[in-house]
Amino acid sequence: MKTFYHRYRWFLLITAAVLILAVGVYFALKVLGLFPGPGYVISTPIDTPTGIEGEIPGQGIGEGQLGFTLSEGSDQPDPVEPLPVATGEPLSQAELINILARLPELIRDPQDEQAFRLPDDVIPPPLTGDTIDEPFPPPFTQGGPQTIEPGPLEVLRYSPEGEIPIAPFVNITFNQPMVALATLEQLSAADVPVQLDPAIPGTWRWLGTKTLNFQADSSLIDRLPMATEYTVTIPAGVESAVGGVLDETIEFSFTTPTVTLDRYYPGTSPQPLDPLFFVSFNQRIDPGAVLKTIEVSADGQPLSIRLATDKEINADETVKSYVKHALESRWVVFKVIQELPKDSSISVTIGAGTPSAEGPLLTESAQSYSFQTYAPLRIDDHGCAWYGEECQPLTPFFIKFNNPLDPQAYKDGLLRIEPELPGASVDLYGDTISIRGATRGRTTYWITVDSEIQDIFGQKLGQDERLRFRVGPAEPVLIGPNEIFVTVDPAAPEPGVSLYSINYKALDVRIYAVQPSDWPAFLNYMYEFQRTDTPPTPPGRLVRNDQEQLDLADDTLTEVNIDLTPYMDGDFGHFIVIAKPHRGLLQEDRYWETVHAWVQVTQIGLDAFVDHSEMVVWANALADGAPLSGVRIATDAPGQSYTTGEDGLARFPIPAGGASYLVANQGADTALLPPSLYYWGEDNWVRRDPPDELRWYVFDDRTMYKPAEEVHVKGWLRRIGAGQDGDVSLIGNDVTGVYYQVIGPQGNELGNGRAEVNALGGFDFVFTLPENT
Repeated sequence: MKTFYHRYRWFLLITAAVLILAVGVYFALKVLGLFPGPGYVISTPIDTPTGIEGEIPGQGIGEGQLGFTLSEGSDQPDPVEPLPVATGEPLSQAELINILARLPELIRDPQDEQAFRLPDDVIPPPLTGDTIDEPFPPPFTQGGPQTIEPGPLEVLRYSPEGEIPIAPFVNITFNQPMVALATLEQLSAADVPVQLDPAIPGTWRWLGTKTLNFQADSSLIDRLPMATEYTVTIPAGVESAVGGVLDETIEFSFTTPTVTLDRYYPGTSPQPLDPLFFVSFNQRIDPGAVLKTIEVSADGQPLSIRLATDKEINADETVKSYVKHALESRWVVFKVIQELPKDSSISVTIGAGTPSAEGPLLTESAQSYSFQTYAPLRIDDHGCAWYGEECQPLTPFFIKFNNPLDPQAYKDGLLRIEPELPGASVDLYGDTISIRGATRGRTTYWITVDSEIQDIFGQKLGQDERLRFRVGPAEPVLIGPNEIFVTVDPAAPEPGVSLYSINYKALDVRIYAVQPSDWPAFLNYMYEFQRTDTPPTPPGRLVRNDQEQLDLADDTLTEVNIDLTPYMDGDFGHFIVIAKPHRGLLQEDRYWETVHAWVQVTQIGLDAFVDHSEMVVWANALADGAPLSGVRIATDAPGQSYTTGEDGLARFPIPAGGASYLVANQGADTALLPPSLYYWGEDNWVRRDPPDELRWYVFDDRTMYKPAEEVHVKGWLRRIGAGQDGDVSLIGNDVTGVYYQVIGPQGNELGNGRAEVNALGGFDFVFTLPENT
């Protein structure tokens, strides 16, 4: 055993020495570059069988050698077989019932019932307005109750009195206290020192100690009954609480209105021959009693009437709506027994002596209204919207009938127009037809209305009607571009600005040759032209000031081109064009038709995109939209210019003082781009420094809570940087805390506090909900 142990120990020592020697040799060779690292190719001689020539495929090695490459290895993923997808089929109803039948029966525990727990005293909602704290009881002030000097009792005032539209209550005020403060409750009939005739159910109350108030008791009305004359008596001998006595009887009276007509239907014309009649009043009535006083006549001939049935009321949507919105027991619906005659004046009279269901007074005079039944269909009027003897070109025609037309029965072909009206369109509006189209001046149109045209009562016109419409000369008109800044079409053979005119023979034209630097002065000229009667002279060099003679067809909107070719510097130029109708000695100066336009002739298309600090300008060829490189871009800020690249773009910062326009130059060609065409104030490109923002994300633990539970709230704050390099970042030491306020469901403040914000922008706080929330 001892010998074996010594041999084993020597074996371990020799093995360790060999390993140390091998490692040392390896590192020595690696340092000297004699040991290949990863990626080196090592060639090793091998024996090649006789008669076989070649090399290992893929290796550029000499004959008789084996080439291989050493490199860092990587784990190869184990092949994974996808799990098969189960294709399930829905269970049938019977299978579901069998599965559910295996479940044990759900046993109801009667002890597990709990009543819904409402708080005993819910926090009331906050009061509107400001709460003023006053000490209670108030500070004691020396003094006692006011002493009332005994004397005769008087009635200071009373209301209502005379004929009144409504009597909500009766008030009587005395000059002395009538009751003690402890007896301000409802009085018994024996305690009332006032008599009301006629007596009606109601309540007498003291408002203070000197004013007596009466209000009627009724579930049907909230006032004293109508159609009644009331007398109020305060008898002599009434005694006040301090011993004053009323020397003489006081009596006053007031009267509430009798039955008065409130609303009625029908009231417009024309009407069908079997309408329902609806009438409502200002007070409650008995329909049967009121019907006896109603008279209906057609052209003076009386007609028999009866109350309408509920079925008839529900079948008429209009009357049904009137009944729905009327007050209970204040309306009556009736109808005539026979049909009303056509084209007749129907008069409805609620006669004198109409009774009320509230009081005994009857009406003293009749109340009436009238309407017309429909007549045979006819044309009442025709013309144009100009309402003159002659129509203006392009104004619509109208044809007015005596009855509303049936739009469902109208069809194409019922109107025939001669001569043909380009773009003709027909619209029906009740009893009127409107015809629109491109009518020509100095032309007579004839419109034939077909006999088959029909009204809402099913009547037809019966015969064709031919109507004449005379269109006179058009009013003179001069129209220019919609905007004051115009870029001429680059493909135009004769560059110019297009105006449109009707019935003008000559225009006064002024043209100024300008440079882009004149743009601010042009805006100022436009401002002064609109503001004053003596505007300044436009900027630039006056190159034309004469008349443009027009040879236009009458009453025809015609394009007029103001040619700019004679005034151009080569193929390009900028101009201010001012044109207005030529005015004769005695003619009106139609200054509002003066056309102003800055017109540029260029081949450069210019557009600009800006943010708060930088501007990107894009130059392209107007002819085909291709980007233009090498175009010099400048603003009105001195000493700054930039050049577009191959993509036609130039990017540069907005000048510190802003920019009122951009100029692009390419050879002799110059293009202008203003930021706005607004001339009532400055509207430039300006640099803005947007501020950073703070944003937060806040959440609570459960979102729904019971009273008296704790609520845990957590959140984070972050800075949102503005500008091109803006990012989301920590807030640092800028915010050290947040204040919070807890608002209940009714708007009450349930709590407030402050939460510390840590270095990472996080904060949290806890609060407990009140028991009675």
